[in-house]
Formats: sequence, structure tokens, C-alpha cells
Amino acid sequence: MHKLILDFSRSAIFHVILLIALCGVLYFPFLGSVPFFDKGEPREALAVQDIVQRGEWLVPLKRATDIPSKPPLFHWSAASVARVTGSLNEATIRFPSALYATLGVLLIYWLGRKIFDAKTALLGAAILATMMIYQDQALSARVDMTLCFVVTLNLVLFYSLYRGFLTNPIWFYVFYALVGVGTLAKGPLGLVLPALVAGSFLIMQRKWDWFKKFCFHPGVILAFVLAIGWYVIAVTRGGEGFFNRQILQENLGRFFGGSGHSHPIYYYIPYLFSQSLPWSLFLPLLLWDVFKAPIRPDDDRLFLKLWFLVMFAFFSISVGKRPVYLLPLFPALSLLLAAWFYEATSVGKGRLAIYRGIGIIAALTGALFVVITLGALWSHDQTWFFAPIESLLKAKDRANLVAVRAQLKNFGWSFTVLSLLAAALWLSVARSLWLGQLRSVAHQLIFLSILNGIAGWSVVMPVIAQEKSYRDFMIEVNQRLSPNAKLYLFGRFNSDPVVFYRGGVIDKLDQSAQIVADKTATGNAYIIMDERTWKRIQEIKPDLTALLNSQGKGAEGDAPLVLVRARLS
Repeated sequence: MHKLILDFSRSAIFHVILLIALCGVLYFPFLGSVPFFDKGEPREALAVQDIVQRGEWLVPLKRATDIPSKPPLFHWSAASVARVTGSLNEATIRFPSALYATLGVLLIYWLGRKIFDAKTALLGAAILATMMIYQDQALSARVDMTLCFVVTLNLVLFYSLYRGFLTNPIWFYVFYALVGVGTLAKGPLGLVLPALVAGSFLIMQRKWDWFKKFCFHPGVILAFVLAIGWYVIAVTRGGEGFFNRQILQENLGRFFGGSGHSHPIYYYIPYLFSQSLPWSLFLPLLLWDVFKAPIRPDDDRLFLKLWFLVMFAFFSISVGKRPVYLLPLFPALSLLLAAWFYEATSVGKGRLAIYRGIGIIAALTGALFVVITLGALWSHDQTWFFAPIESLLKAKDRANLVAVRAQLKNFGWSFTVLSLLAAALWLSVARSLWLGQLRSVAHQLIFLSILNGIAGWSVVMPVIAQEKSYRDFMIEVNQRLSPNAKLYLFGRFNSDPVVFYRGGVIDKLDQSAQIVADKTATGNAYIIMDERTWKRIQEIKPDLTALLNSQGKGAEGDAPLVLVRARLS
């Protein structure tokens, strides 16, 4: 018995080290490699900046005046990292997402080991770590990975209490405390999602006594105090504006009205596949095999199935939809997929034919990489392949592709090496599929995902960010202007990254273009405006010239900035 426990401990420690190393390779090296360039990251970064600069931990604000759209758990985490490291930048603000992602992977490993076995748990955790959406959010300074972690933690704790994996009564209080804290990740979702999954599971199990045990436990008071306490204080300080912003608009308005993200009920179906690449190659087979089986109350898969189904249904019913909202359901999907890979040992002729069909797709993908590589070596130009694709993309995606294509010729041998490695892996996947060796396919997809992640965040994303980010522009602005210089914003553009990289609040001008044009050209003040606004100013005063132009064009790729001198009282 002692030897069995010792072997279990050794294998668990080894697996944990492997998973930490996997996350360490995929996430942490790239935390600072890409400047802020979209709308979401600098928006959250401003709340973190407010905590660090003004010490406003309880109700952090954007620009020291604007109510943020999300509760502060992520902001508190990032500000703590900034305080410890003494640095406030992209890496420190993104660090909590990478940390929570890593902890989420370890949680899924622990749960998988309890309800399946060590190998299934390890594969499930690795699948989660390498899913495209999970990698992306692990490197994002946004609240979604924080929500995913607290929801995963609460559901793992719930099921562990239900199954008796955790028997000490103190764990009930830990569970309720974390449920309360979960509302500070992204509002009521931190409470609603675990409650819906847990409630559905108990109903399916007909465990009415467990409803009483959970609903009337003294820990409910603790959860209520932690969940409501901060909101009461925040409403007291923020008033009606806070209530409208965080409760009505971000929650009720988003669920019932969409708030600018309205989509049909089937919107998430293609995103379920695209966001889980490359594992989504097997998603139709997994869903067919898992959900065609009869419901067995003693099957641990029932909990994972409901975790996936309830969340997918909830987000599909919601009027407001964004692909990233699906993130909290992928931990359950990862464990289901891992179990499917290990249990799909017998391969009939019909199923083997399906595997070989997928293998043909993999082989064609590998052959495509070979052709791209040979074409690059032959013509010394890697951009030829992308020209036909441009016409098929939306304007925003086309701009990203053009930016990457323009830089490919500068990658040199690194492009060739990455392309050949991708080709070899895809062809290897195709061979294993042709032979029906699913476990080998799973292991190869992990390495393929690692390669894609490293290539994406070391090569592709920096190029896209460079094309859009205002960081370099603001670095030069800060070099030219002293911290006390009078600087203003004018025009309609997303100024959050400008304010963040300036390092402090910048006032906005609320004046007509005519008045601003009359005051531009001389003086001891400065204005940052978008290029469209600047052209209107030049139409009024054609002889004006800008002090500085940005190379970055903003999140939508259509708003380069200019710095001008002005005479403002």
C-alpha cells in the first residue's frame, strides 16, 4: 500500500512538472512580446494603472473618472503583480491570465486523475493548455481567463464535495468563499455558471437532499457577503452610474439585449470548432460518441457532459455573444476528449474510414506546408501563397494578413524551419490516422499546438500588433514631452492605449474643429488626434504640419495618430 501511494505521488509530481513546463513554454515567454493593440486590453490596463498610481483598490476607475465595465478581481491581481515587481507594463498586466490558465490546467489534471486515471488526466490537461482559445486568453490582459479559472475551481470543488474527494467540513466554507469571490471576476456569471451546472447535475441525479445541504449550509452567508459586499460599497461610491454600467448594461443588457453583440442562437456552433483547434478535428466524433450513450447516474462523465451542455445552452440563449464567452466550457470538453482518445481502441471499418478521411485533410495540410516551403526556397519570396487568400477575408482580417505577409520576407530561415516542422507533424498525424492510432494522433497534436503557439506569438502576433499599436508613437511622445507638459486628446478614436502608454490621465478637448484649427501650430500645449480629424483641421488651415505621425493604425487599422502643437489656455 505504501509503495502504491509513493508511486502515485511520484507520477503526479512528474505530471505536474510536465504541465507546468508546457504552460511555461506556451504562455510566460510571450507576456511582453506584443504591445497592447486591441480595444479590450488597454481598457482593463487603465483600471490596473489607477490602482497602482492612485492606490484606489476598492473601486478602481479608468482615467481616474470612468467606471470600468468589469469587477476588479483581475485588476487586483495585475496590480499586485505590478506592486511586487515594481513595473507596470504588458507583461505584468497579462501575468495573472497566464497564472490562472496554468492553475486551471492543474485543476483539470487533478479532477481527471480522480474520475479517470493518470494518463487521461495528463492528456486532458495538455489538451486544455494547447487549445487555441485557451492559449489566446492565457496571454490576454482581460478578465475572461480569471472568470474561467474561478468557475473551473468552483465546479471542481463542488464535484469533489459531492463525490467525497474532499471530506473535511472546512472545504464547504472554502467552496462558498470562492463562489462569492467568483462574482468579482466578471459579475454574476461567476455565480450563475457554477450554480446552473451544479443544479442541473443534482436534478439529473435526483439528489434532492444535496440541494438542502448546499442551499442551507452556513457558508451561503459567507458567499452572499463576499458576492454582495463589494457591489454594495461600489454602488455607494459610484452611484447610479456604477449600477447602470456594471449591473444593467454588462449583465442584464448583454444577456437580454445584446449591447452591441447581438447574434442568432446558432452563432456559437462554428466558433465551438474554430476556437478548439486543432482538437476540433475530432469534435463531431466526440460529441456523437459521448452523447449517444445512455445516461448513467454513476457515470462521472455526466457531470462533464452537463458542464459542457449547460454552459453552451446558456451562452447560446443569451442575446449578447462573443466567441471568448465559451471559454469556461472548454475544461470539461478537454477531459471528455482525453477520455475519448484513450477509450477509442477498437476501430471498425466505418470509423477507420472516417479517421482516414480526416487523415487526408491532415496530409493535404502537410503537403501544403511543403509546397509553401519549396516555393519560398525556389523564389526566395514567401508571400506568393497568401495573395489568393486575401480576397476571401474580411477587411480587418485582410489587413492583418497583409501586415504578416509584408514581414515574411524578413523571417528568413526561421520561416523555412517552422514550415518544415509543421509539414512533418501534419504528415505524421495523417499517417497515424490512416492506421487508426488515435493515441499517437493526440500526442502529435500537442506538439503541433506547441509549434503553432510559439510561431503565432513570436512571429505573427508581434507583426499584427506593430501595425496597430500606438506604443512606439507614445514612447516618442513621452521622449519629446515632459511629464508635466500640457497634452490633450481630440477626435473620435480609441484613446485607452494612448492614455496607458502616456502613464497618466489626458484631458479631452470638447471644441469644434474650427476652434482647434485656430489654436493649432504654435503655443506650449500639444494635441493628439486621429488622422481623419487632422485632415479636417488641414482643410481649415492648409499650411499646418504635424510634429509626429504614428505608424500604428489602431485596433481597427484605420486610425493613425498625429501630434501637433497648440495654443490652449
